[in-house]
Amino acid sequence: MRRFYFDVLDGDSFTRDDEGLKLEDLNAAEVMAIQAASEIGHESLPKRRSPEICVRVRDEQGEPVLSVAVAMTVRRKALADA
Repeated sequence: MRRFYFDVLDGDSFTRDDEGLKLEDLNAAEVMAIQAASEIGHESLPKRRSPEICVRVRDEQGEPVLSVAVAMTVRRKALADA
């Protein structure tokens, strides 16, 4: 088992993970990062705090090994005046 750290970037807010999780491999860390980004995005994106949530994963040596970003884009159709 290897330890992975999941840092979260939400607009100007950065949360560093100093505890980490012990997981089987990088594939398991990727699944966890996707789940975390999805859950955080579900809560944060509709509030429009920032247009993107990013979960950055580091290994036991503190080296970045992957990142997962979730973004929301709103496009409105221009309507003629009624």
